[in-house]
Amino acid sequence: MRALGSAAAALLAVGLAPVLASAFGKIEGPTSSLEATGNVRLLGGFLHYRDLPSLPGDDALLAAVGRVILKGDIATDVSYEAHAYLDLSRTSSSVGGTFSTASSFVSPYRTPRLAWDAWKQDAVAGQLGIDRMSIHARAGAFDFTFGRFPVNDAVAHIFTPNDFFAPFSATAINKAYKPGVDGARVGVQLGRLSQLEVTGIVGSDASGAPEWGQSAVLVRANTVLAGFDVAAIGGKLAERWMAGATFQGDAGPIGVRGEGHLGFADRNGDGTLGEANARGAIPDKIHGRLSVGASYRAVWRNAFIDAEYAYYSDGATPASGYLQRLARLFPDDLPFLGQHYAGLAVGADLMPILRASLLGMVNAGDGSGLAVATLAYDISDESAFVAGVLVPWGERTILPSGTTGGGTGGAANAVLRSEFGLSPVALFLESRFFF
Repeated sequence: MRALGSAAAALLAVGLAPVLASAFGKIEGPTSSLEATGNVRLLGGFLHYRDLPSLPGDDALLAAVGRVILKGDIATDVSYEAHAYLDLSRTSSSVGGTFSTASSFVSPYRTPRLAWDAWKQDAVAGQLGIDRMSIHARAGAFDFTFGRFPVNDAVAHIFTPNDFFAPFSATAINKAYKPGVDGARVGVQLGRLSQLEVTGIVGSDASGAPEWGQSAVLVRANTVLAGFDVAAIGGKLAERWMAGATFQGDAGPIGVRGEGHLGFADRNGDGTLGEANARGAIPDKIHGRLSVGASYRAVWRNAFIDAEYAYYSDGATPASGYLQRLARLFPDDLPFLGQHYAGLAVGADLMPILRASLLGMVNAGDGSGLAVATLAYDISDESAFVAGVLVPWGERTILPSGTTGGGTGGAANAVLRSEFGLSPVALFLESRFFF
């Protein structure tokens, strides 16, 4: 509790301090410019594992992330962006991606050679790194980007099976900066409402050396049909090939959207299934994943309702297969273990500077789920304060393989009874300010 109290005091002190400057440096020339801005995120959390002796019990999460952003123009139609961060965090337990910070994204599409460990002692870790560093240029109908930049081909809001490149967890509480990945993208405008993009991402092995099996090359074409934005996408990802599509648009006052893909496992990127992955498991040869949803936005208090359903054909059923499913995940996967999921998000402005939101998601196969409730208070144009609670539900027991209750057995033979039941109850406070 002392750690939580310290975090809360620090967050309140920062959150209640007005920040007056919107940028700490700006230079402009005839065709070039430089603007330097930054922000600080402070996060404190208290985690309770509900009396499970195999888990650490009560724990605290503390994190401080500072980010410096440089952006501007090099010449006419040529711009740049760079994000450098310092991430200092303390936790002894894993809570998935709900409390993800700049240093917590591990992806085959982000070489580890652009991050440097600055501190490591017990549960405290510090890291310096480059989150984005890219150049963007336009020439007629063509558009070029290369370096480390964010890529997102998803249209869904909660479950995003077509977001392959360092995706956020569905319950992430801070999605302000999508992490960049390493590669290049070329786009060409085919018409007023149509575009073609080719994106190549350099994959890396654990040492940071480029590796074809972990790399990605995707072709995406999109256009507008009957008022709906539709896109087809296909190509190679880390350890698999895929072909998929997305759509989004409005049906009267209701926004509808959907995305999905078929995947074909290819461990080495050579057209064959190849050997097992590093965890000794071979993923399903062919799999399908999709997400469909609907939204309603109201003028009254900026209220919204989002509902989504997702299906993962390679998910495990029943729950006894969850640990084996973990071993079959692809390197760029979010850890969804089941097959059927439903999610609901609602929110509204309680007053102009205070917003409440609630996100819930459930594994429809075992009935377990997570809910995250937050209150966001805009202290000023350059600072904000967020408080919330994460509540899981579901069967919490871990049983030895082949049993239905009780018994003894080693951890290697254990099976889970639900996907989210072992997650902790968490209280969290976050302060963000910009300069």
